[in-house]
Amino acid sequence: MIRIIGVGSPFGADRVGWLAIDHLQGCQLEDCELIKLDRPGSGLLNYLRDADWVVLIDALKSTGRAGDVAQISRDKLAQCQALTSCHGFGVAEALALADQLGELPRQVLLLGIHVGDDQERPPALDVVSLEQQIQALLASG
Repeated sequence: MIRIIGVGSPFGADRVGWLAIDHLQGCQLEDCELIKLDRPGSGLLNYLRDADWVVLIDALKSTGRAGDVAQISRDKLAQCQALTSCHGFGVAEALALADQLGELPRQVLLLGIHVGDDQERPPALDVVSLEQQIQALLASG
């Protein structure tokens, strides 16, 4: 099973991970569980368990074009803290803890959606890129 998790909150640009899940719900993905989590912190570990693959989708604060979807390696995440939470314990920290506890799924894919400078509202999502990246994952699994 592939678990696709949109991380975020109901506020501002941070909603973009949830909007990605909303879009994917209309794509009829087989063998996928779609979940929205509100700033889960260490609670993310509960959603990493019992899944072969996990895709995490979150807002990405970087210089990319707003709405673009970027794949982020775990190494890059650890170095640049690109998917960093303003709430303390974010995705990078949860993955590091899961790794130390031996609770990471077989595969973890990180997708960041560039939010640009406007933190008040989410950007228009590049749904074509999002769908292509998810379909590539499904084809490889």
